[in-house]
Amino acid sequence: MLDDILEFLAAHDLCVLATAAGGVPHCSLMGYAMDHERRHLLLATLPETRKWRNIQENPDVSILVDNREALPDLGRDALTAVTISGRLRPFHDPSGEAAAKALLAGRLGSLGGILERPESRVARIRILALQILKGPVQAMRFTLPD
Repeated sequence: MLDDILEFLAAHDLCVLATAAGGVPHCSLMGYAMDHERRHLLLATLPETRKWRNIQENPDVSILVDNREALPDLGRDALTAVTISGRLRPFHDPSGEAAAKALLAGRLGSLGGILERPESRVARIRILALQILKGPVQAMRFTLPD
């Protein structure tokens, strides 16, 4: 089942990122890509955004990926949602972040020009736990080694 969840995440590229700072939550709709090892989600942003400031203060995040776009055709019982508990893992060298930007660009384009801006940053989020919800009540949770 864990492999199925990772396949689901790899097949999608839009998520809701939830961050918090000072006890105040904030959600952002984001494009993402998974790294080649399928242990991190990569999200591009600019350093002046609230989400980036929040992640710098509190590196723990929650991310929601779902298939709601399929609901008109499949119905609510076919809804699948994956909630990721994760933590920011900063890049320790510019080449790692440059490779992440290239992977994002290959998957999502320039993200409205964000990736072309020299100040853009990539939040590399380590997947620590996954919860999948299939339909309205069927849920499973998996914890991954840090």
